[in-house]
Amino acid sequence: MKQSRFALRAGIVVAVLVMAAPAPVRAISRDEHIARIVSDCDARADEFQRMFRHALDHSGYRGSIRQSELDRHAEALSHSMQRVRESWNRERDPRRTRRHVEDAIRASRDINHVMNTNRFYPELHHMWSGLRGDLNRLADAFDLPRIQWD
Repeated sequence: MKQSRFALRAGIVVAVLVMAAPAPVRAISRDEHIARIVSDCDARADEFQRMFRHALDHSGYRGSIRQSELDRHAEALSHSMQRVRESWNRERDPRRTRRHVEDAIRASRDINHVMNTNRFYPELHHMWSGLRGDLNRLADAFDLPRIQWD
């Protein structure tokens, strides 16, 4: 009798452990990984552009030539990320998409300098920090050197 109770309890414990164990995580392919990074970065670049424009309109840059330049950089970043997404979704070829990634990184350098030297509202700085991280993940995914932000 004791053996059957022990076996029953042991069986229940094993069943509970099996049911509580997490399901196996499906490994994602390199292409899927890159697609996620590209999608995240593209969405963040669009949102950042909108927020950055608003911040520039309410800053000391308002009405200046520098505001126009910075606005063009933010637009170039957003458009470059759109081209990255379109190229990646169409071809899934890192060599062909890489030049668009380089364009996005190039467009972000001046923006980064302005973000590091000015105090805008905290949400914009938080958004920029996330976008910079996404751009570094993108650089890693396309075998480009990590971006050394000032």
